[in-house]
Amino acid sequence: MTRYADRHSMQVDIPLGKGYFNLMVKGSGSKEKTVAAAAKLFCRQGYHGTALFDILATSGSPRGSLYFHFPRGKEEIAEGAIALGEKEVRAFIAQVAKTSRGAETFVINLARGMAARLEASDFREGCPLATTALEIAVDSETIGKATRAAFAAWEREIAQALKNFGTSAKEATSTATAILSQLEGALLLARIYRNLDSMRRAEDALRLLVR
Repeated sequence: MTRYADRHSMQVDIPLGKGYFNLMVKGSGSKEKTVAAAAKLFCRQGYHGTALFDILATSGSPRGSLYFHFPRGKEEIAEGAIALGEKEVRAFIAQVAKTSRGAETFVINLARGMAARLEASDFREGCPLATTALEIAVDSETIGKATRAAFAAWEREIAQALKNFGTSAKEATSTATAILSQLEGALLLARIYRNLDSMRRAEDALRLLVR
């Protein structure tokens, strides 16, 4: 956790981290390592750009375990990767809400925490689900359903935080959608431009959304 002042002189707590997925969790089984490896690779290079061999090589899992744990193949692995991404980001949002002092600090912490993770990955890992969702969610009903549920869960988590900070239920729901849209768009631009300018500019929009 790092603490510094932004250009508006508001002290903000920034949750730092190298990424959402930890492949080296002690005691993790081959199934968990496979899912974590797939989640990281899908985030970086997309669903179609990731072969089963890549997942095995990154996870270190034996080939036989792949078919044992995921009899439906790559699509089933993607379901697990989406579920992991949903859980990690939702936990991140909840932690940011818990450590923030108000709605404005909350949204700035979200933006800066996500920006720090993106920068730490050398601009390779933005939203853990966006690449897969855009690439294959339309073609796969299973993956489409999973990604829709994940994004909806993030919206609910943001809305709940806003309500805890005093926003009405109706306003919190619509504002949460706007906040998530702003963050997702800024992360996409930051990856494309390979700098954090879009994330910094997004802070102004996020401030307006919660005022």
